[in-house]
Amino acid sequence: MFRSNILMLVLSYLIGENNTQQVDEYDPIYLGKFQQPSHSVAGDIFVLDEKTIYIQDFAHDGQAPDVFFWADGVIVPYITRTNLEPQVGLKRFLPREDIVLVLPEEKPSVFHIQKLEVWCRAFGISFGHIDLPAFVKK
Repeated sequence: MFRSNILMLVLSYLIGENNTQQVDEYDPIYLGKFQQPSHSVAGDIFVLDEKTIYIQDFAHDGQAPDVFFWADGVIVPYITRTNLEPQVGLKRFLPREDIVLVLPEEKPSVFHIQKLEVWCRAFGISFGHIDLPAFVKK
């Protein structure tokens, strides 16, 4: 419970909310880490609600062109604690950074995502992925 409260406080900070009463009412769902990582991709992945995926301590070495968060072939923008403007292309995240994915219209909720990847479009390869479990899908 303590860890989930910290995560919600981080999310509140990222999106600029200060309602601590809401923080106490929600438990994030831990999905795991990126599988088959390369290019230093790392991070703990959580579903906070049906529209929010949070990646704690995300890392990427930034050594490849044209890299994105990719959900079943759709580019997913993100925000960070240090930049609340939605961004698309991934850069270097060393040291690590907390990330909140901003789901696009094509993926209106986590229930519409089967696989989340760090994808290099230039070379058509994944630098790490996670398959969303059945309990996250409708």
